[in-house]
Amino acid sequence: MKKILLNTIFFAAAFALSAQSKNTAPNEIIEEEIELPDVTTVVNGKTFTAGKDSVPDYTKILPENSAPEVQLPEMEGVKTPKNLPENHNRQEAQAKDIYAQGELGAGYPFYFKGDFSIYRASGNSPFEIDFNHEGSEGFARKKADQGYFARETSVKGKKSLFGERGTHHVEGEYKMSDDGLQLKSDSFSDMVKHTIYADAGSDWETEKGFLISYGANGAWFNRYGEVMQDSVTYENFLDSTKIVDVNPYLGFGWTDGDGFKAMLTGFYGFQGNLAQKDNLMKIEESSSSERTHRGQFKLDVSWENDFISLGADASLILGTAIGSKSVLPACTGRLDFKTESFTDDRFITISARGGIDSYQEKIRNLENKYKFAAAPALPCETSDFFTTVDLSLPILTAFEAKAGFEFRKTAFENGFWQVKYKEALLSLPKEDGNFTQIGLYQIAPEERTEINTNLAFYADISAFKLGLLWKSFWKDIPSLEDRQKVTVSAEYQSLSAKWNAGTSMAVAFGEDADTCPDLSAWAGVRLAPALSLAFEVNDVIKLASGKSRDWAHSEFITTSGNAVLLVKFQF
Repeated sequence: MKKILLNTIFFAAAFALSAQSKNTAPNEIIEEEIELPDVTTVVNGKTFTAGKDSVPDYTKILPENSAPEVQLPEMEGVKTPKNLPENHNRQEAQAKDIYAQGELGAGYPFYFKGDFSIYRASGNSPFEIDFNHEGSEGFARKKADQGYFARETSVKGKKSLFGERGTHHVEGEYKMSDDGLQLKSDSFSDMVKHTIYADAGSDWETEKGFLISYGANGAWFNRYGEVMQDSVTYENFLDSTKIVDVNPYLGFGWTDGDGFKAMLTGFYGFQGNLAQKDNLMKIEESSSSERTHRGQFKLDVSWENDFISLGADASLILGTAIGSKSVLPACTGRLDFKTESFTDDRFITISARGGIDSYQEKIRNLENKYKFAAAPALPCETSDFFTTVDLSLPILTAFEAKAGFEFRKTAFENGFWQVKYKEALLSLPKEDGNFTQIGLYQIAPEERTEINTNLAFYADISAFKLGLLWKSFWKDIPSLEDRQKVTVSAEYQSLSAKWNAGTSMAVAFGEDADTCPDLSAWAGVRLAPALSLAFEVNDVIKLASGKSRDWAHSEFITTSGNAVLLVKFQF
């Protein structure tokens, strides 16, 4: 009887355990080992930063737990479900590696802006496609049909490939700008510029550390003026400019894989005039008005570890537009150093450069940089003795100070190409003894001695970000700068990241500086995880008063303030 009773109890217990295993409680956690594939992320060029709303809102697809929450004791070394990392949908996250972001807006006075980007920033085949447009008409309470407008449109694409032993890239860009001449010209109503740019290259490294680098870039640039019906005589180079430049390179080197690298590279540069013959002037430093040739042989040696990087390069330059010398030398010494700060995991960094810098500007770069100006000749060499020092110093855990120093002085009488906006506009004599206003400034080389400093201080305190920047030019002042300029900024972002607001103010000092503060403000609100709305008011004082702000101390004026409503998205 006793044996029968024990057998009955045993089988009853076994049945109960079997039933419990088939009816596991819904809140019970079953631990499994999940093997995830290795993921390699490579970022090249622009670094894309995922916003706070980049992770999908899983609450839309996962059911809410309607059962009352069971309070379980916290055990050391064990994470509860609500603290688990968000990798339960890792496969879905890996499936989406192409993103889009942009902004679209309009404002007063007549203003429109549209920026769109599609990109893949991870993996072995990242790419980026950008479209940008910005246009403003009738600014500073002036009429657009009198030339008070500015428009710019660009389309850019870049593709990279990362292999086991080599990296490759190709990119291209088209840019168009149209600036009204604001009734300053007797010949032209506006100035239109087109630039088509392409670049491609490859870098290889063999198993034994040998390096090969090759590629080329080039561009086609066209600038022309919209000629008014009863315009007077003007110089050919002002009528239009068509320039092509081609710049291939080839380099060989070696690295020991432990920080040392040596590279010998040859560069060739060509600029040529595609417009009518004698369209451009010949300057003394160049052997031709129609084309220039430039060759450079450069030896670069460097070594680095986790905290310090040392390098030096030396070059010999030959060409048809390098000035009075048949061969130009150039050299640079480099130092980069970083060490951990005393308070957190940020680094104290010091960067220094010095030597002889020599390069040849492209007409496309000069005329896109300096508005309302034209280059009458193909640029010749620019050479400088130079020194730069930059310092970044973290302070405590919420502050950072930065300082920079730069010295430049013209070398070998090869001046710096820029515009003297403070001088009078170009004009031509007429038969009656008067002058015709061309409505443009001239880009030309001039010797310089620059001593420049910049100081910056940043604070990141809770939800507030504060900034202070002071730029100074103690000797010669570049065309687009003021003697002194101080900029302060402040921004607040709510702890929930639902909205933010900020303001900035810049004040210039010095000769002919516009001392009226450039005051701007903005605010934004997140409407959905991937959609936000922003409102910006730029140069508030000029906008409210209707007064104008000069373009780089010239006779032309800038937008002089606007109010813009923007829709921003990212998905």
